[in-house]
Order: sequence, then C-alpha cells, then structure tokens
Amino acid sequence: MTLDEALRGAYSWADQNASWVLAAGLALPVFGTVAARIGKGGRTDADGRLIASLVMGVALLAVILEVGCLFIARTALGADLTHANVLLVLAPIACLVGSVVGLRMVFPLSELGSVRTALDVAGFIVACAVVVWVASRFHFGVLFLGSLGQLLVIVLLAGVVLWRLWRRAIGGIVGDRTR
Repeated sequence: MTLDEALRGAYSWADQNASWVLAAGLALPVFGTVAARIGKGGRTDADGRLIASLVMGVALLAVILEVGCLFIARTALGADLTHANVLLVLAPIACLVGSVVGLRMVFPLSELGSVRTALDVAGFIVACAVVVWVASRFHFGVLFLGSLGQLLVIVLLAGVVLWRLWRRAIGGIVGDRTR
C-alpha cells in the first residue's frame, strides 16, 4: 500500500462516515463541558481544569490536523478543496468553537494550560515567520544605515525575543521547570 492509497482510503472512510465524524466533533465539547463542570464541583477544581485542558487540547489538535490534511491534499495530491465534504471540514471547527464557548462558561480560558501553550507556540511561529519574511526581502545583502553597534543591538534583541518565545513555547510542551 502506498501513501497515496492510504490517504485516499482514509478520506474515503471519513467521507462515508461524515455525519458520525461531525457528531463526534459536536459531542466532545458538550461532554467535556459537563465533565469539567462536574470536576470543578469537587474539593478542588484541579480535576475540572485537567478535563477542560484535555478537551481544549484535543479540539486544537483536531483543527491543526485538519489544516495539515488540507495542505497535503492541495499540495501533494492536487485535490480541489471545493469538492471536500463540508461535514468533514466543519467538524474540527465546530469542535473548537463548541469547546471554547462551553469551557469558557466553566473556567476562564487563560487558566487552562493547553490554551497558554497553544498561544505560546503560535507566538513563536508568528515571530519566526516575521523573521523569515524580513530576511527574504534581502536577496544579495543587507543595507543598514547605522553603525555596526546598532546592527548588533538589533540582532541581539531579536535573538533574545526569539529565545524567550522558544523557551515559553517548547518549555511548556516538554515541561521545562526553568521558566
């Protein structure tokens, strides 16, 4: 079995079960919100926070997986995305929106570890994209109208900002205790 056959087979299966995929995408936020509310009612709200963080993490991963699959379908397989099953495209988005709306009624989203980690990783990715975009504007060299010291300060500042974003993003994922 080739990778192309595996991807097309997975999409074929998902297309045949699109209503079940959408139902699962809508059920996860509902059951997750109820479970987080029940977990919050205990002696401490740590169980509710853990459940809420897991539900939000699964919803975020579903959207990331969907974007990755759409990217692969468009670039590698040359598929026309307008022919995709709309239920399959909406399921992860509905799951994320339902999770945000439901879990926000139970906990502030800023208190959930998965949300903080996702924001840190997104900030690092955006900062790296900005650095790559700025660097791509210069084809043969950099014309800097200032002193060498000023250029070094700017490069050092950019490096410190990227390093700090890297530590926040990746340190939150692998459990770095030096934050």
